[in-house]
Amino acid sequence: MAGKRVLVLGGGAPNLTLMSGALLALHDRGLSFDAISMSGAGAVVGLSYLAPKDLTPTEALRNTINFGVSDAIYSLLPINYKVFFKSGPLADAFRDVWRRLPPIQRAEHQYRMSPAEKLNADLLLLAGAMMTPSDLNVFDRGICAPVPFIENVVDFARLKQIVSPRTFLNAYRIDTHEIVEFEGPDIDVRHFRAAFAFPYLYAPYEIDGGLYYEGAEFTGLNLIRLAVDPRYLHIPYVHNHPTDNAYRFVIFDVLRKDVIHPARHLIDAYSQSIIFPSVGNAEKEIAIFQEWVRTGDKRFIPPDEWELRATFDVAQESLVRAGAGAKVIPDVKTYMVDFPVPLEEQPYILDWSRSNLERLFDIGYESGRIFLEERPDILDP
Repeated sequence: MAGKRVLVLGGGAPNLTLMSGALLALHDRGLSFDAISMSGAGAVVGLSYLAPKDLTPTEALRNTINFGVSDAIYSLLPINYKVFFKSGPLADAFRDVWRRLPPIQRAEHQYRMSPAEKLNADLLLLAGAMMTPSDLNVFDRGICAPVPFIENVVDFARLKQIVSPRTFLNAYRIDTHEIVEFEGPDIDVRHFRAAFAFPYLYAPYEIDGGLYYEGAEFTGLNLIRLAVDPRYLHIPYVHNHPTDNAYRFVIFDVLRKDVIHPARHLIDAYSQSIIFPSVGNAEKEIAIFQEWVRTGDKRFIPPDEWELRATFDVAQESLVRAGAGAKVIPDVKTYMVDFPVPLEEQPYILDWSRSNLERLFDIGYESGRIFLEERPDILDP
């Protein structure tokens, strides 16, 4: 009997369809998970998969390409007005009326549409975005409304009923300066918006008096904390090597350096300025996590987590007393899913055009298929 499987979905932007494509490849082979950890854009993929609204999990993952804008429009206006909405009371009031209109409701659900129908739908949504009034001013804390589209794709009432897998969604709590993990039945649309709030784009999001920003900007994968903290997985330590029941972490490595490239224009430069810190953080997190798994060195546990370090010390001392020796390591195996985006595609990896999201989805699906061929042991029950 192999160990539990943990899927880690980190931050991203348009390249989220790399994750949705790979997850579909794993889903098609019947792979399930005991826990799913999400951060930033990974939450869109994970929640759509776990609790899709009016779609099957397969359809919901394929539907992520429809977050993109039809190429004919995007080539002239490279802005994703379908994901980023104007903020303010006037904009909210207009959208409340606009989105009740039957043609608009049809335009927002594009899964079964033809390319021509999607173009017409995107033109209608563009008209709405242009007509939306705004009272944005320098005293506002964000230029966009808090992610209103998510309720079209995620059934949060259904999400609350899910017992397995355990689900985790992280956010950064500003007032207490800590990463917070929202879990399972507690997650609703507020927690998603808190986990997606981003300085300048979105105002800090308030839940029960706490103010939050996106956790992915601080710890895009949150690997060690998730593994060690008693509130979450609380993975045991073993002597010298993992057991047959070791936890198996499947990590989608989408925040690679190939995301960064010479900017093609100002909007591309701005997109990179947003994701640049996440790329560096993810690379360091993965390296630190793999070294922690290899050595068990408690110095890799976040220095502010003294209780977690104490957990490590207790495990180490118990093994020493039992005569097992001084070296203990986490009972973990890591599985990295790589996404080799072709060199000629890399300058467009942050574009929100539908064709780019489709290409990345296909690359993700093929990457997931190759991963299963190379690491078939992940399929062991």
